[in-house]
Amino acid sequence: MKIAHGPAWVMFLTSVALAADRMKVPEACIAAPRAQISHEGYAGRVIHRKSGVELLLVPAGSHTKQEVTFARPFYVGTTEVTNAQYKKFIEQSGYDGIPDVDPAYDVYLRHLRGKSIMPQGDDFPVVYVSWRNARAYCAWAGDLDLPSESEWEYACRAGTATHYSFGNNPVQYKEYGWGNRNSGANPHPVAQLKPNAWGLYDMHGNVWEWCLDDFVRDAAPPPDGSARDADRITKVLRSGSWSTATQTDKGGLKYPALAESRFSSAATNATNDTGFRVVLRLKPPPPPDSPMK
Repeated sequence: MKIAHGPAWVMFLTSVALAADRMKVPEACIAAPRAQISHEGYAGRVIHRKSGVELLLVPAGSHTKQEVTFARPFYVGTTEVTNAQYKKFIEQSGYDGIPDVDPAYDVYLRHLRGKSIMPQGDDFPVVYVSWRNARAYCAWAGDLDLPSESEWEYACRAGTATHYSFGNNPVQYKEYGWGNRNSGANPHPVAQLKPNAWGLYDMHGNVWEWCLDDFVRDAAPPPDGSARDADRITKVLRSGSWSTATQTDKGGLKYPALAESRFSSAATNATNDTGFRVVLRLKPPPPPDSPMK
């Protein structure tokens, strides 16, 4: 097929270049390949330079199930943090994690040295990480953080109000998440199944994901979507995991892998079905009279 190289083609390439030039990107990131301009003029997908994590921009809006409103868009990791990404943190920082894990969960060290039975491949989600380990990773990255519980659920639902991000039929779960009926009793490499409507993978299953919040039962979240800070020793976990039931079983198990399902664990606990995902929050715009505008 012959490709035209006349004035129209030049104008098209020029418009693409101008669009890329106008696209805003957070300071710590670069635009991902084939990224397009999205909400508030920011790149729809970016790569965080230091960690290598890919993040997707989700829109501002209101939580469909709670009275929470996000005034600005924010970036969410397209996948759970992987073994490779966490090992990069350890290699560059020298962090051993020992003070941040309860001694009863010493498999943390064995796993990262290749001595646990859980998968060691680069693309598998990292497991055996405590909430404190996850926060240490975020502190090293510098611009990343754990999502608040409201941010997590908002990103998981992707504009839906159903039990799952894909609807209410648990039979479809196997297309979107790894649970006790399709995982083979193991986590799987990230991004192997279908993403939700916003392009985020493994929001149901694979591994439980730490959230920033203290666990408070039956308490309304802050209306701005920020994390609960109630001086509790237990933290929130969301998403379900490779070992989680995804529909009612004969034993009476209900739906713990729903978009609204919650679990909790102490901040120093590190188990074989727990990992994390990160967010990057956009800095507030400068005031109208600021020279930085």
